[in-house]
Parts: sequence; C-alpha cells; structure tokens
Amino acid sequence: MTSQVSRLDRQVILLETGSTQVVRSMAADQLGDLAKQHPEDILLLLSRVYPYLLSKKWETRVTAARAVGGIVANAEIWNPNKDDEDNNTIDINVKNETDIIQTDEFQENAKIKIEKDMQLKLEEIDEDELLDGDKPYYSLSNWNLYELFKTGKTLLASSINDFNDNNDINASRKKLIKTDQNNNSNDDDDSNRQNSNNNPNISDVKQEQQQQPNSNGGSKKSARMLAMAKRKQRMQTKNISTKPVNLTESSVSKNLLKSKNGNNNNNNVKNESSTLVNPKMEITEQSDSNKIMLEAVVEPILEKHERVAGLVWQFQGIYELLLKNLAHDNWEIRHGAALGLRELMKKHASSVSRLKGKSKAENDNRNFASLDDLATRLLTIFALDRFGDYIHDTVVAPVRESAAQTLATLLIHLNDELSMKIFNALQQLVFQDFINTQTQNFKPEDDEFQQPQPNIQLKVWEATHGGLLGILYFASIKQDFLKNNSLMDSVVSIVLYGLNQADDDVQSVSASILSPITDDFVKLETSKIDLLITTIWNSLTHLDDDLSSSVGSIMDLLAKLCKYEETLNCVKAKANQYPAEWSFKYLVPKLFPFLRHSISSVRQSVLNLLLAFLSINDDSTKGWINGKIFRLIFQNIILEQNPKILQSSFDVYTKLLNVYKSMEAEKTLDHLLSKHLQPMLHLLNTPIGENDKNYSMESQFILKPSQHYKLHPDKKRSLSEATIESDIPAPKNSEHVNIDAPMIAGDVMLLGKEIIINTRVMGAKAFGLTLAMLQESTLQSFVSNVLVRCLDLPFATPRMLAGIILTDICSNWSLCNVNNPTIPSFIFDVFGSVLNEQLTNRDKLPPFRELVPSLKALRTQCQTLFSTFVDVGLLPKHKLPSIAIIVQGETEAGPEAFGIETAEKVHNEYYEKMFRSLGNSYKLLAKKPLEDARYRILLAIEAAKEAKLARECSILSNYASVIIQFDGLPEKLNPIIRSLMDSIKEEKNLKLQEISGNSVIHLINKLLSNNKAGVANKVVKNLCGFLCVDTQEVPEFSSNEIYKENILTLVKETAGLGLVDDARLKRITDEAHIKRRGGLYVIGEIFSKFGDNAFDIEQLKTIILEPIKETIKSSDEDINSKRGQSLVDAMGILRAIYMFMSPFIQENQVLPCFPNLLTLLRSKYSVLRYSAARTFGDLAMISHVAVMTFVIENVLPLMNNAGSVTDRQGATELIYHLSVSMGTDILPYVIFLIVPLLGRMSDTDPDVRGLATSTFASIIKLVPLEEGIADPEGLPESLMVGRERERDFIQQMMDPSKAKPFKLPVAIKATLRKYQQEGVNWLAFLNKYHLHGILCDDMGLGKTLQTICIIASDQYLRQEDFKETKSVETRPLPSLIICPPSLTGHWENEFEVYSPFLNVVVYAGGPSTRQSLKERLADADIIVTSYDVARNDLSVITKYDYNYCVLDEGHIIKNSQSKLAKAVKSIAANHRLILTGTPIQNNVVELWSLFDFLMPGFLGTEKMFQERFAKPIAASRNSKSSSKEQEQGTLALEALHKQVLPFMLRRLKEDVLSDLPPKIIQDYYCELSDLQKQLYKDFANKQKNVVEKDIQNTADVENKQHIFQALQYMRKLCNHPSLILSENHPQLKQVDEYLKQTGLGLHDIVNAPKLGALRNLLFECGIGEDDMDKKSTDQLVPSNTVISQHRALIFCQLKDMLDLVENDLFKKYMPSVTYMRLDGSVDPRDRQKVVRKFNEDPSIDCLLLTTKVGGLGLNLTGADTVIFIEHDWNPMNDLQAMDRAHRLGQKKVVNVYRIITKGTLEEKIMGLQKFKMNIASTVVNQQNNGLASMDTHQLLDLFDTNNVPNQDKEETPVESKAMDDIANETGLSGKAKEALGGLKELWDSSQYEDEYNLDNFIKALR
Repeated sequence: MTSQVSRLDRQVILLETGSTQVVRSMAADQLGDLAKQHPEDILLLLSRVYPYLLSKKWETRVTAARAVGGIVANAEIWNPNKDDEDNNTIDINVKNETDIIQTDEFQENAKIKIEKDMQLKLEEIDEDELLDGDKPYYSLSNWNLYELFKTGKTLLASSINDFNDNNDINASRKKLIKTDQNNNSNDDDDSNRQNSNNNPNISDVKQEQQQQPNSNGGSKKSARMLAMAKRKQRMQTKNISTKPVNLTESSVSKNLLKSKNGNNNNNNVKNESSTLVNPKMEITEQSDSNKIMLEAVVEPILEKHERVAGLVWQFQGIYELLLKNLAHDNWEIRHGAALGLRELMKKHASSVSRLKGKSKAENDNRNFASLDDLATRLLTIFALDRFGDYIHDTVVAPVRESAAQTLATLLIHLNDELSMKIFNALQQLVFQDFINTQTQNFKPEDDEFQQPQPNIQLKVWEATHGGLLGILYFASIKQDFLKNNSLMDSVVSIVLYGLNQADDDVQSVSASILSPITDDFVKLETSKIDLLITTIWNSLTHLDDDLSSSVGSIMDLLAKLCKYEETLNCVKAKANQYPAEWSFKYLVPKLFPFLRHSISSVRQSVLNLLLAFLSINDDSTKGWINGKIFRLIFQNIILEQNPKILQSSFDVYTKLLNVYKSMEAEKTLDHLLSKHLQPMLHLLNTPIGENDKNYSMESQFILKPSQHYKLHPDKKRSLSEATIESDIPAPKNSEHVNIDAPMIAGDVMLLGKEIIINTRVMGAKAFGLTLAMLQESTLQSFVSNVLVRCLDLPFATPRMLAGIILTDICSNWSLCNVNNPTIPSFIFDVFGSVLNEQLTNRDKLPPFRELVPSLKALRTQCQTLFSTFVDVGLLPKHKLPSIAIIVQGETEAGPEAFGIETAEKVHNEYYEKMFRSLGNSYKLLAKKPLEDARYRILLAIEAAKEAKLARECSILSNYASVIIQFDGLPEKLNPIIRSLMDSIKEEKNLKLQEISGNSVIHLINKLLSNNKAGVANKVVKNLCGFLCVDTQEVPEFSSNEIYKENILTLVKETAGLGLVDDARLKRITDEAHIKRRGGLYVIGEIFSKFGDNAFDIEQLKTIILEPIKETIKSSDEDINSKRGQSLVDAMGILRAIYMFMSPFIQENQVLPCFPNLLTLLRSKYSVLRYSAARTFGDLAMISHVAVMTFVIENVLPLMNNAGSVTDRQGATELIYHLSVSMGTDILPYVIFLIVPLLGRMSDTDPDVRGLATSTFASIIKLVPLEEGIADPEGLPESLMVGRERERDFIQQMMDPSKAKPFKLPVAIKATLRKYQQEGVNWLAFLNKYHLHGILCDDMGLGKTLQTICIIASDQYLRQEDFKETKSVETRPLPSLIICPPSLTGHWENEFEVYSPFLNVVVYAGGPSTRQSLKERLADADIIVTSYDVARNDLSVITKYDYNYCVLDEGHIIKNSQSKLAKAVKSIAANHRLILTGTPIQNNVVELWSLFDFLMPGFLGTEKMFQERFAKPIAASRNSKSSSKEQEQGTLALEALHKQVLPFMLRRLKEDVLSDLPPKIIQDYYCELSDLQKQLYKDFANKQKNVVEKDIQNTADVENKQHIFQALQYMRKLCNHPSLILSENHPQLKQVDEYLKQTGLGLHDIVNAPKLGALRNLLFECGIGEDDMDKKSTDQLVPSNTVISQHRALIFCQLKDMLDLVENDLFKKYMPSVTYMRLDGSVDPRDRQKVVRKFNEDPSIDCLLLTTKVGGLGLNLTGADTVIFIEHDWNPMNDLQAMDRAHRLGQKKVVNVYRIITKGTLEEKIMGLQKFKMNIASTVVNQQNNGLASMDTHQLLDLFDTNNVPNQDKEETPVESKAMDDIANETGLSGKAKEALGGLKELWDSSQYEDEYNLDNFIKALR
C-alpha cells in the first residue's frame, strides 16, 4: 500500500490545520475508518499521527489522540495464547515440524502455514535472549512518595534549558524523536533504574541534567546564523515536524533481534537523514555532494522487523515511546503522551508486553508487570507535575487530568490487588502524611546545576490535586470495588480533607468526587453525611475571595445531595439541635453573596442550588423564603447580562412565587412583598438611554446581596447604605469586583440596547406575574396608586414596561386565581380609556425624554447649516430664522420647543428662502458646502424619526396587548391591529416582537370565537405577506420573468456579489429580515397551537396550497405576473412553515402537492423552477424519506432528458438545493445522485454543467460515509435494489482496481502486465459510462499500448454492433491521435506492431505531402497527426466525427488561451483521452485547461477555478503565508483532489516495476573560460540597471521581452562564446585582440569549458577512448578514471549548440566516436527510424538530441547515460528527456549528468527547477495509483502543499528583504501580516470542558 503513505500526508495535516474542531475531528475519524478498511496498515497510520501528539497546539494534540483512538480501536486485541488448547504452548525448543503438523497432508491450510512460520521465527530466536532481555519494570510495591519529593524533581511547563537557546522552538521535539529512535541500547538505563529505589524518572532526571550542555560554553552565533535560525523557527512553527516515526521498534523487538544480529550496536545506527515519500525508493547521498542514487528497495527496518512480526504486540513500540514521553520536561509532550496512552489502554491494556511462545501464565505475569509499571508512572506524574493553565475563572491541570483519565482506562482492566495498591497510593498523594514524620536531613547528589535542598515540610498542593483527580476517576469507574472493599468511608475522608484545604482547585476536585457516587454516599452512616454537610457549609461561609471558582463545584454537590431524603433528615436533625445555625432560614442567606458573583458558572450554580432547595417536598425546609430573596432574585433578573443565567433567574423567581403561594406561611405574599414592590418597580422603570446618554439606577432602591457589593466603586459608602440590616458578616477584604456596574449605570454604549431591553422585559414579566398572585384588593391599591403613575412619566421606558406588566397580570390572572378567573374590572377602569385614547391618536403621546439627545444632535446640524450660510455664503445674520434653544422632552420645554417639525422646516422652507437671499456669485461658491450641511440635517431627521417611531411602536404594541386581554373584543380593532402588526414588522428586539406575536395569536383566537373570521383571515394574509418581503428568500416574479434559459440560483449568486457594500440595500435587507422573522414566528405559532386544525383559518389554505394545486389545470402560457407571484409566494411560505405543521397536515395536505411542485420544477420560467427546487430542498430537511423517494423516482429521470434543457436545469437545481439544505442528512441517498450529476457535468448547457459540477464536488466527499449509514425507515424496496447497483458503479469509479476486468475482444500482439491490464480495465470503464480521463502513468509504463488496446477493442465492438443493429450510435468512426511531430512515426510503428489489422493514416509532413493524404482520411481506422498540423489544418480534421480523440503528451495544451488548445477543443469525439506523464508542469491552472478539453465546465470557468483553487493554493505555498492561508490552500487542494479523482489514473515506475534499475542524477560543474568570464561580467554589469528598470515596469511587453533576451544571451554565453559573438557585437574587437594574444581560435575547446567537460564525461564512460592520447591545450583527466563501455544521449536546448558539439568536439577531437542526430531538421516521419536504428545498433556511441524533439514519447533504452549540456527552464522537460532512457526495457543503471557552469545564471536556473519540481512534486503522483487502496476522503493527491522547498540554508536575496515591508490587502506589512497570521486563536475554555467532562468520559468508556 505504498501509495497510502503519501496520500496520508494530506489527510493527516488536517489534524492540525482544520479550520474548526468539526473539520479536525472528521479528519481524525476518517483515519479511524481507514484503519478499519486497511488493518494491515495500522502501524503506518499511527506513525503518521504520532508526531501530532507532540504538537504545541492543544487542539492538535486532542484531535491526534482522537485519531489514535480511532485507529487502535480497529485493531484486534493481541492474545498470543488464544489458540493454545489445554495450556499447550508452542515450545521454543521444538525443532520437529511433525510435532506441530499432525494433520492429513491434503488438509494443510493457511493456519498451519502461519503456525509453521511462527515456529521458524521462534526457532531463530534464542530462548535466553527472550527471557533475559526484558527491561525491569517499576512497581507500586516499591513506590515511595517521600523519596520522590526528596529528589526535588518537578515537571513544569518546560525545561529551564529550553530558555537557553530560544532560536529553536522545536529543539525539544527533535531531541525527543532522536532519543526515541536512536536509543538502541538500554544498558545505561537499566543500571540507573536499579539505583533509584524503583522510583520512576529520578535517575532519568539526573542523567538528563548531566547530558545538558552548558549554555554559556558554546561559541556565540553570528547575526547571520541567528537570522537563519529565526527563519527556520518560523517555518517550524507553521508546520510541525510530521516526519513519520518508526513505531515497529520496541525494547521487546530489539531483544528478539539481538541474537540474530549479534550485539554490535555500532553498525546498527539508523540513518535518518532522509524521509522517504515512497518507502520502496531509497535515496542515497554520495560522497560527491552533487550526486544522488535512487534505488528501488525494501525498507530495511521493515525487513528487519518482519522477523519479529507476529511475535510481539504490534503497539509495543508506540507504547514505549509514549511511556518515555510521560515524564518529558515539556508539558505539551507529557500531555500528548497521556492522551495517547489513554486511547491505547481503552481496548488494549490486556495486550501489553505479551509474547508469542510464552505460556499464558508467563504472559499474564508480563502483562501484570507492565500495567503495574504504567500505573506507577501515572502516579509519579500526579506527584511531580506542577503545570496549571489559568483560563477564565479556573485552573486546569491538563497533564494531571489526562493522566487521571489514562488511569481510569487502565483501571477497567486491572485486578483487585493492583487496584487496591493504586487506591492506597492515591490516598498517600492526597494526605502526604509523611511530611511531618520523616526527617529532612539529606543531601542531594551534586550535579551540574546544584539544586537547592528541597523543602518538603510543606505539603505539595499539586500532588494533593493529582491524587484527588485520581480518586475522582477511580470512584467513577470502580464503584462496585469501593463498595465491596468498604472503601467508601475512605473516599469520604479524602473528600472532607480536600474540602478543608485552602486551595481552591483542591476544593473543587474534592467536591466533584462525590457527584458520581452520591447514591452510595447517602447510604453511609449519618455521622458521615453530617460531617460532609457541615464541611460544605463551612467552606461556603468562609469564602471571601471573589475569584474563587470552587464554589460552583461545591454548590453543585450540595444541590445533588439535597435531592436525597437522608441528607434532608440530617440537616433537619441538626436544625432541631442548633436552630440558630442549622435551619435553612439561617443557611440559605449564606448563598446570597454568590448571586452576583463575578464568575458566571458560580452564579448559575447558586441558582441551580436554590431550585434544588425549592424542589424539596417539605415545607419545613422553606423557612428561608422571605421578601429579601424575592427582591434579590428580581434584581438578578434586571442585572444579568448572560441569557442563560437570565432565564434561570426568571425560573427561580417563578418557582419562588409558586412555592410560596402553595405553602402555608405565616405571612401572605402581599404582606411579604409589601415594602419591596415599589423599590423593585423603581429599578425596573429606570429609563433606557439613547446614543451616549445613560440613565443610572437609583442606588437606594438596590438591595445589596452582600456587604462588599459596591454600588459606587469610587465613592465611600453612604450612611444610608451602611445602615441596611444584613445577616451576612462583613468580608475580611474588600477587593471585589462588581460585575453589575455597567448595568446599574445603564451604559448603552458598553452593553448594547438589546441586552438592557431583554433584562427589563423579563423583569416586567416577572413583576406582572407577581402582581397577578396578589389579593385583588392589594392589586387594586398598587395599580391605582403606583402603576398608573408610570403612564404620566416623561419617559418611554416605564410606559412600555407598564404595558408588559399589565399584559402579564391579565394573562396569568386566571391561572393564579382559579376561584375567581375573571380579570378584575378596575384594571380596565383605570387604564382602558388612557390606552385606547393613545392607541387611536398617537399624537397624545408626549415627547419622550430619552429622545432629547437625538433632538439636540438635530438642532446642532441646523445650527451648522446657519453657520455655513453666514461663513461661506456671507448671509447677514439678521436674515437667519430663529429656532428654539430648548428641545422637546426637556423639563422646561414649552409648546414652541425645538422638534422634528422645526428641523423639517429648516431643511425645506427656510433653506430655500435663505439660498434665494444669497448673491449669485456666492450661490455658486457656497452651493456644495450648503448641500452637504443640508444632507446631514436630512440624515439627522431620519435618525430622530426612527428613534421616535421605535419607542412609540414598542409602547403602543404593548398597550394593544393589554386591551386584547380584557373580556370581549374592543370596539375599535384597527388601531390595535395596526399597532401589533407594526411591532411584528419593525420591532428589532426579538422578545418584544414575540410578545406582540403572542397577542396577535390571542386576537385571532378571539376573532374566530366571535365569528369575525374575515378579520382573522385579513390579519393572516398580512402575516403571510411579511414572509415574502425578503427577496433573498422569496424572489419577485416580475423582475425575474425574463429568465427562462438560465438557472436562477446561479443568476442570484452572481448578482449577490455586487450588493455586499451597498448601505441602502443592506438597510432594506435588514428591515425585510425583521419583518420576515416576525411573520415566521406568528405563523409558526399558529400552526403549533392550532395543530391539525390550522387550516380552519381559510386564508392559510388559500395562500399556501391553492395556487400550487391549480398548476395541474393550467400551463405556463396561462401564467401572468400576478399568478406567477402567487405561486412563488405560496412555495416560499410553504417551505418556511412546513416544519411547524402537524404530521397530519404534512401527510394529507402537502405531500399530495408533490406532482404539482414537479410541474413547476419543469416550468419554462427560471424563477418557478428555482422556487420549486428550494421548496423540495427545505421539505426534505423534515420529511427525508417522502421527499427523496419522490425525487429519485420522478425527478432524477428528468436529468437525462436530452430533449429538454429546462427539465435538466430544474432537476440539477433541485439536487443542488437538496445538498445545501439537507447537509449530512442526504447521506443515505447520495449514492443515487452521483451518476446523474456525472452525466450532467459535460452537459451542453453551461448552467447545468456549472451547477452539476459544484454540486458533485460538494457531495462526492460524503460517498465514503454512505456505506456505514443505516437504511432509512420507509424507503421502498425498489430503491434499495437500485442503491446496490449505484454503489457498484461508484466503487469502480473511485477505485480502478475494482473496475470490471475487460477481456480484449481482439488479438493484440503483446502480453499485458498486471498494471497495464488494470489501466485497460479503467479505460474500458470510462468508455462504458461515456466518461473522459487522463492516463498520467509515469513515463515509460506503456500508456501507448494501453491506449491501443482500448481503441482497437472499441473499434471492433462497434463494428460488431453496427452489423447487427445498423444503429447511428455505432456507425464506423475513425479515432484521432494527436501527438508531438517526433512521435507520429512512433505511433504508426506501435499500431503496426500491436494491431496490424487497423488501417493507420499518418497525416503529417509538408503541405504537399498532406494534400495527397486527405482523400485517405475517410477510410482510415486511425488518423495520427501532430499538434501543428491539427492547428493548421483544423478545417480538414474537424470534417469528421471521431470515436476516440487522444492527445499524447497532452500537457502541451496547458495554456488555455493558445490557438492550439482552442483548436483541439473544437474536435468532436465520443471519447476524449489525454496521455501525459506530467499533467502539471508549472501550476495548477494547467489542469483546468486539460479538463476543459475533456469535460468543458467540469472545473467551472477559468476565472472561477482561479478564485476557488489556484489562488488559495498559490498563496499557501508562499513562505510568508499565514496559517489561515495555509489551511485555505489545503482545503482548496482537498476539494480539487476530490473533484478530479475519478478521471485520472497515475502509477509510478517504482510502484509497478520491480525490475527497473536505479537512476543516478549528478551535477557536473565546470568553470567559465577567461574569455567567457570577461564577456559575462561586462554584460551583467551593463544590463543590471536596465533590467532593474524593466522589472519595475513589466506591464510593457517590450520590457518583458528585453529581460528574456538578456537572460537568453547569458545562457548562450555559458554554452559557447561563439553563440553570441555576431558581427554587430560591441566587444568583437576586444575579443579578436584577446584571441590574437593567446594564440587561440574562437572555436578552440579551451574557450568552451562545457565541451571539455563533455569530452571528459564521454571518456569516463569509455566513449572515444581511442582519441584520449590526442594532445590538446587542456589537460585531460587521467585514463584510470575510465569506468566501462556505455552509450550516451546528449541533450541540448539549441540546435546551434548541437552543431558545436558535432563540429568543435566530435570532428576535431573525438573522430572515433560514432553518433547520430535527432533535432528539428529531421523530418518527423523519419524520427522513429533514427530511434530504431540507435536502439538496434550498439556500435553507435551517442545520439545528439534537442530537448524539445527528443524529450517526448521516444523510447531510447539503448542508452544508459544521459548528458545535459544545457537545461530547460521547465524541469519537466528535462525529466521527460532523461526518462527516454530510464523506462521499460532498460536493464542497466541509468546515469544522468548535468553540466553546469559555476557562479552563473545556470546555477540559478537549476534552483528554479528545484522549486518547480516541488510544486509538481511527483506531481499528480502515485497517490491515485489505481486508487487501489483509495477512498474518496483521502483522494488524489495531485499537489502537496507541504512540498515547498525549505529555503533555510539559502540566504535571502536582497529583493525579498524589500518585499517584506510592502503592504498587502490586510493593510499590514509582510512581517506584521505574518505575525498576525501566526497568532493563535484566543483560548476557549469549552475545549477543556469538552475534554474533561466526566460524564461524557465515563459514557465513552462504557
């Protein structure tokens, strides 16, 4: 499964880079699935995931642990003794096979064979080696906490040595991996273990300290080194080292191997210098740094450990690595190790250390010792770990928590003996009794750091905390064990001890311990319960720290305990004995300070506890309910910002009222609350300000929950505050935070209006409920004297709240007063007339004081306008109108005060008047500033009106709600309905909108019961209208009527892009959203409350169902704008409210409309199709089976309706909306959708194509999850059968190895290798389903042969079919092969060899040659032509239709804009196929062009492709990319992989050819000659400035060309000076002078070092040896370097250079060399002859080729040496060229030499090559090799984002330094942007909550 290795990289990287926890978790789960499907590769998977357990990031470690858990869960439990019968184990000394195999010869089966192999393995291993080689284990019997503390060792966040050199952030990880993998000897370790009293990690600590280098001793680093280190660190922080770790090694496996290999460990050092992408390939560095060897081999480590496979537990290696990391200095690594061990132990604890060949008893002992050892290490972590993470309110100790979880998973597998030892050790950790008894006089051993003598007279709270965590998980897992061994008392003692400690975290864990075992605890003796209750209350009473987070845990425990009778009896008994201290009346007030605690979890806990107290069914416990608690909880409601706690406060208040009302108390509720109601109302009525004007609550009305509750943080306490009585003792310290300060101050800017309104609305509801429970007389008095005054206040807030209070009094009255349910008439008498009057006439409402700031702002704008008239227009001041200074709403305002009307006058009337008064010249001058000032007034008027209307709306809607509550219908309905509907339309606050909504439903009920159905229908009609105002949800018919040929989804997407920044449109959209939200709430509530009878409201049926039902009767022609809109509205409303309908209505009213919706889906109007598609989509969210069955049976067939584009558009749009709305719920049906979508991805209609493509991309990733899903209930049997058929297709598409074997129907004269047959199977699969693809096998694997097989076979099958059916479909058609000119002869030759029965016409050559061939084309079976001819003779080529159109070396069409690409894309063919070894040469956009030929539109438009894939991928490759950009790149890559997966097949040579020899690539450097140096230097200096200018202005085409010419000049000069010395060369004279002086000719070999180098290379190869003794001016390499006789291919870029090689070298100096030439001058038709001659005639030494001509498709295996004299900018061309020799049929090692001139442009080109090579990596590499073991979720790894070359060793060029500071789109310079990108997200405490949630953990374990 070699391909899996590299595919995993991409899958695994998401563990770290996934954008959300969901993405990361999904990646982890998919790795688990992978392990399930490929159990043989579990270790390989683990080795990939393991490095992520060491990550610095919390989320990465947790996700990696999840992945480890998923992977190991799919491995079988290792039990080597399970086959032993009657305890007969395999005896190691048995040598005789017959003792084992005692069966009939014929019955020998696989099992016997395996046993025989095992026996042989065991025989190879010496028994003593097995027995003695085991390392000693730590044991709990010898574990001594005191000795541990004595060492002074602690485990902190990281080692102190990590700070000595902060340049390498990952030093610790490197050290860790290095020691883990290279530590082949355990001898030192063993000796140290035995000297350490068996206490883990003590000796290890000393040893590590001795090995640490002295930080000051090293030489100081240079600035350059520091900069490089910094850069390296930056790269490392972006990408953690994901180098796979070898997990096969363990101490056991090493011992097993020792006997065979001897103990010579020196020869056993593993070279880790290179990580192999492909384990079958080995890269060997040579002594010459420019030379590397590539060989195909078996990885030695695997070969070595193959010998112990099956003898040792497969996870022993990772287990030991994790054990080692458990005591690492870095907390992240300790944490990762604990997580890894936790996952491993869940299932496999019983497998640790077991060996094949040991008896069961021996293995049990080994396992017991290992688990004992692990438990000891975990307890040591509890003792020594000191790391705590302070997040929000609390401290989390992640290492100790995770170690405790690991212990819990271990405990499941342990026997009672070991469990008891662990319990005792945990007890020891908690109590630390020895601290006071042991002597402290000891000296630690001297070491390098001379640690101070540890002081262990004080107990270590972290160790106590660790012990308590251990007990917490112990108690949860081993409840029965605790009961059976009578340990419950001990647990309680531990809890009591913890609760009495001063440390907050210790108290918190102690309280949590009892939570899971309260059932058992309360059954203990009463004294224990008594003691615990006392301790809990004491700890609550003495807490005076506002930051104490343990309170929450303690209160949660108390709440849990109070549910039990035993606890209550205990408290009652204590209350009887000590009434002053233990009655609830005394106890509960101790909780009051926590009501406004600064930590939200504590506030929630105290409310939960109060609810628990209120739920006790015993009135004697309710003595604490008094006026004060009501008041405090009410204050909680109006002060609490957190919505969850706000709701809890309301629930507690409601419960308080109900409980007090139902119990027999001394005082009535009226009496109890008499002095509290007014202060409560005062606080409630505090006005809510506008803009920056705030209104504070009056502090004298606030009842303080505790003495230290500060009302005025900056003032001293007033006398009045000090005198309030309190039964709460004053605090010791007063450093407390008042979290309510902003709410008390009414700070609108800080809190936002929404939050303040929410608290007041809840407060008003609570107050209304309170008043409803009072006696009628008390209520009358309060309403008449107090509440009515709210309507006279000059503020809006009290009026609005009075409305809510009255509504709640009326709505709750009948519930609270069962005996007298009629609402008291005095409420109507007091309020009726006032409310009705203001509802009827809005002007009766006074100007509100809250609006004063907005009116003042408006007045200021008016004044500004006047000033502008005076200053700019020079208007005399006496001509200015006068406006009032006082604004409406102020205390002293009279009738003439400034208001909105005045401002409107200024804006209109006054402005015109003043402007006319200006002189003409000033009119021109002042017009612009005056218009601006006037516009600002207009904006201020709109803002003031909006604020006024919002206030009036909220007041009047609540007044209307009150009126509706009175008996009977009001006389005037209009004002009431208008006010309520305005609120539903415009109210921004959701709670106020819902109050109005509930009133409307109450009104509709009343109207129906009073026979006013007409009015009710009108109201419902308007509400339905509100649902249709948002055009994003319900489009307009008239404006979209023009679209008939389009898919509206795509139109809306495109249109939506431009509207994002339009402020006016945004406002309209927001208003529509509010209106729709209100309408949806009311209609939804109507359906919920009316249930099956909702359609009794006739209008609902008329609007929603009738327009849809009428569609069958009418056609598209009958649809006008009005009818069209009613249809769109009906569907829009239906899909919005379907979820609220009762099942009865859904089944009997809506489902029968499906055929009608189908008619609309086929309409000619795009808008109707769009609405129908969205309706089906949203209905499918609720009724999966019904909708999907209908869709599969009735809609999917439309997708293949070739006769109707609208059918295909509607069906495709529907599938798109199904995929969007259903999300993962679409899983069971996804299999049905894939094939129809595939068919539409090459549709003729661009809209269908585009939408099908994006839908396919979104659902293809769900395919692997589909099989695990249970069949939905109710799915028809016929669909079940169809599902299996579709699955079969998908399997073949995703995994070519599963493609049905294709038997060739014709005789091809070749024997196909296995991989070639699989390739033909895949091509046949594509053929069968009319799909198109790219065969991108590695060069030399026989792509031509596979193509000939499928073309010949299909040609034959079509002929046979045509004979029988005479069908047009199978009429005879030729196939077209388009290839580079040099390959036309090659194709002709191959067809002749393999399928001579086909008539092949090569349409190539000059125009005259081609003219004569034209008439032969009509009769040809195969037409072979070149790209040039195809482009030039396109009219001839396109005359014919073709069966196959094959592009050989298809990457030639990578530029989609080229004429060539456009030409080939216009050719019509049934099947299109691209052959290329390198589908991507420079960037991924090239892939788009290839797919544009295969399936136009499959990857979207080129622009879409750029945005979606190319840009994110390119950005992620930049070394300065942020982690977010890297993630986006990874996800874009992932999406692209999934999309192109089924259509590409890639196999690499090293994967499929075991017989291909290695290829050695080496660089051969030569120096420039003196002449070249001079010319090069002069040119470079002169041109540098010119080129710099050109680079700055590359927009000019000429400049670009000039730069390119300059580079070409330098390249030619490196080859030979004669290539650039023309007659016009400016330095020709100097050159002639130089040549005269030196007596050399220009063509002398001395002036061309490359020719000299080539000659030396050829001599070394044994070519031209006869010429070696010919003297020349340069010194030859001595002849003893000659190796052997070889044959060479010599590649040049330029034909001129080939001439120089031929004339200046071969003819002059090496006349004995025989050679041939192959370049552009050779006729394409003759090139194959040259190739054949060279391959067949071994006497020809060399073949001279140009890269362009010789680099493609030719088979030149006759040569075994490839020499590049010059190099291509594009490395793929060089790669292609060298593989002419390194391909099928080659028997020798291939040597590739690249001649490079030092210190020149060439060196840089080679660097560029390396970069491009990395982009393409092994580009579309073997990662979709047959996709053999591939699932969709780890699909085609075309391009790997992490393969960017590491530039650490290269100096940054000057230009990039300058680039650093160029600002980018974020507005930050490069460095700042990078820093920003690297910032971690703010910590989220929920991560800890999720990870350490005890209930979830226990659930997962069970």
